[in-house]
Amino acid sequence: MPRRDRQSLRLHDWPSLDEAMLAPSIRRAFEQRRGAIEAYARGDLIKQIESTSGVHRSTLLRLVQRAQCAHPDGRLWGYRALVPNVRVQAYERSRPARVLLHTKAGNAGAFGQLLQRFPSLMTQLRAEIDHGHVILRPSGELGRLAGVKAATQRFHRACRDLGLGASDYPLNQHDKAVRSLARTLRSWLLEDFDLAAHAAGARLKPASALRQPPERAGADAFDTVEFDAHKMDVRLKLIDRDPLGGEQSYEIERVWLLAIIDVATRCILGYTLCLQRECSRFDAIDTFMRAIVPASAPKLTLPGLALLPSGGFVSLALEQTEYACWRQIRLDNARAHLAATSLDVICDALGCVADFGPAYSPDDRPFIERFFGTVTATLSRRLPGALPGKEAMAQPGFAALQRLLDPADTLRLMVTAQELEELLHVTVWNYHGTPHAGLGGLTPLEAMRRHVLGIGRDAVRLRRLPQALRDHPELLHDARPCRVRGNVARGERPYITFYHVRYTSEQLAHRSDLIGKHLRIRFDTADLRRLYASTEDGQILHDLLASGPWRNERHSLRLRQHVFKAKRERALDFAMTDNPIEAFLNLRRAQAPKRRRSASDIAQVQRERRASAVAPPADAATTPTELEQQRATGPVKGKSLRIARGFSR
Repeated sequence: MPRRDRQSLRLHDWPSLDEAMLAPSIRRAFEQRRGAIEAYARGDLIKQIESTSGVHRSTLLRLVQRAQCAHPDGRLWGYRALVPNVRVQAYERSRPARVLLHTKAGNAGAFGQLLQRFPSLMTQLRAEIDHGHVILRPSGELGRLAGVKAATQRFHRACRDLGLGASDYPLNQHDKAVRSLARTLRSWLLEDFDLAAHAAGARLKPASALRQPPERAGADAFDTVEFDAHKMDVRLKLIDRDPLGGEQSYEIERVWLLAIIDVATRCILGYTLCLQRECSRFDAIDTFMRAIVPASAPKLTLPGLALLPSGGFVSLALEQTEYACWRQIRLDNARAHLAATSLDVICDALGCVADFGPAYSPDDRPFIERFFGTVTATLSRRLPGALPGKEAMAQPGFAALQRLLDPADTLRLMVTAQELEELLHVTVWNYHGTPHAGLGGLTPLEAMRRHVLGIGRDAVRLRRLPQALRDHPELLHDARPCRVRGNVARGERPYITFYHVRYTSEQLAHRSDLIGKHLRIRFDTADLRRLYASTEDGQILHDLLASGPWRNERHSLRLRQHVFKAKRERALDFAMTDNPIEAFLNLRRAQAPKRRRSASDIAQVQRERRASAVAPPADAATTPTELEQQRATGPVKGKSLRIARGFSR
């Protein structure tokens, strides 16, 4: 490629590739080729690229040419063409076909060469499907071809009419190219789902879902962090508005606080609340995500609350810390931390070292434990409904608070989960603006500012999250393999089933070649309306949307698991068109007066609905201008309907 054409390489428009699906040896070759292409696009000398990347100039120019070719999906091949052993163009035979009477090998591409020489043969072969002479019988997911024998006889007759004799291909073959003819018909059906459904004689069904040990020191910011979960000693209530408009108060079961603290500056990088009996690995990953994604200022609704001017959140006060990652993280031996999913996020996605301290040794993580003590002394113990420890029970004023510890007493004086979350926001905000004795009188934000900006010391070099994970932080979660289902013979478009719900997209619904294969699925545990899929060879597909009412409302993985668990236990029943979340809420409302776990489930649904009020919908938003362009104008013309055979008119 001439050097003047380097400006035409718009690498940001090239389709990306999921490198995690490649084998280690192939991945190394791919990364080597990608680095050479990026250096070539920047304008580096080819001789310099050869010496640094090890890619020969002829190979480099050939890769650029391959990447600029058109893919069958309508886009450029892009980075997908850099994978070794990937064929960009279909094989075209150049040598004439051989006479094969006692073997079947040696004539690869001869049938395609025949159809290129005689386009009338391709037209006739295509008409065998269009006219219903070759049909699909239901057998497995891809069906079984029927009528191939008669179609082959008509094809041989057409070859003789064109002047092909017994010494010409395909009549000079031992099997008369019957297998090649059947494979060609099968490939056409796999490329076009509508054609395959027509060959099956089935009415097209709509897509159902388109609806080495680490050092102990932490002298620099974002070098060492500590993570832990703390059960808050406080009783909380839930205020639920029933369908009739009345308010009901219930006591929830338990609340956990999960937090990550920076050892050098004592700043809280991220925190979250869990209203379940036990926190899971998904709560841990959610806390990691909150520590990396930029935070926003809290909205205060309770009277009397005030934010200190010197306080704030780290990413909000210092833009340089947005998407910054740490080097090592200290954890305990909780099962949620030892899970393979959590370790994959910590070690692979974030690229840090996990330091698991000894069991039952909280002093091994003193900084996060001291922060939990601060939260207990300044927040939990000051709330009505607090559960004090043994030291507080010996105080003279404890008898006045015993009334709040009586489960039979009223819940009127207790705080709600939403109020606790707002109080926690203010506590962390003001904590960052309060002088800290461990920092020599500096506030945590001032210490962080000195580390990041280099005030009185060298500035730290921050390692940030890759751009792909910035755009989609939910990709931090582990990928799940899901098998593509469907049936071409029955007209059932491709789809996947993920936690009892069907998912598909307009692109997947037309990819009948993926039926029976596995996709790599990534998802956001807080919003299962949308899934992110890639094929086994690393191609990224369009987002998959949930089917039916599961697409209408934002819901978490834990909520869906609870819904289907209640359904398996025959405690919950709902129709296909009913809202399963409302049915689950009605079940929990009936159980909440006697079960605090049911009240915790209702509180969790309320949190998710508050989050969905500011979150974008699952479908892409349409601007008013686009709506005006899509709106029909003028008289509406009737459209004639074609009803397939076998259906009443």
